[in-house]
Amino acid sequence: MTEPQQAEPGQAAPPPDRDEIADRLRAAALRLAHGLRAPAGRHDLTPSRLTALAVVSAHGPLRVGSLAHHMGISMPSVSRLVDILVAADLVGRRPDPHDQRASLLTLTPSGAAVLDSIRREGLDALTSRLGTLTNDQLATLAAALPVLDSLAHQLVPDPTHELTAPTARDRGRAGHVGR
Repeated sequence: MTEPQQAEPGQAAPPPDRDEIADRLRAAALRLAHGLRAPAGRHDLTPSRLTALAVVSAHGPLRVGSLAHHMGISMPSVSRLVDILVAADLVGRRPDPHDQRASLLTLTPSGAAVLDSIRREGLDALTSRLGTLTNDQLATLAAALPVLDSLAHQLVPDPTHELTAPTARDRGRAGHVGR
């Protein structure tokens, strides 16, 4: 990475190096995502299993083909994934009332509890780290959030990929499991 260029007195500051910003932002986002997913490992959930739970939570009940579509994976892969989640009692299958040949996937109570626990643990860890920041650093981070949110939605417009914890506002709703 290159050192930021300094403007000479009376001249406008040089434009920021977009490649460097993109590289640093990518690395930071990956580290944050890894840290937020860490609690899933304690529940024997791989990233794909965690994603499947989040999709079923956000869009369920849904068919296996819809889960494959939301996750961007093949039917054989999602079928194996669903079998694992059903065996672990995290996802349930029930008949589709509109097509008796098909089944619908739903989050079981234990699946909802595991997903909520993972989200809560990740949020608690992040909140704890935010407690180490100065007020100026928190204000800078808060000011950057709309830009980060916009970039995230441009890169991944499907909100089912938002595996973050529900907001404080969401946690206050009775029976909320989260998206």
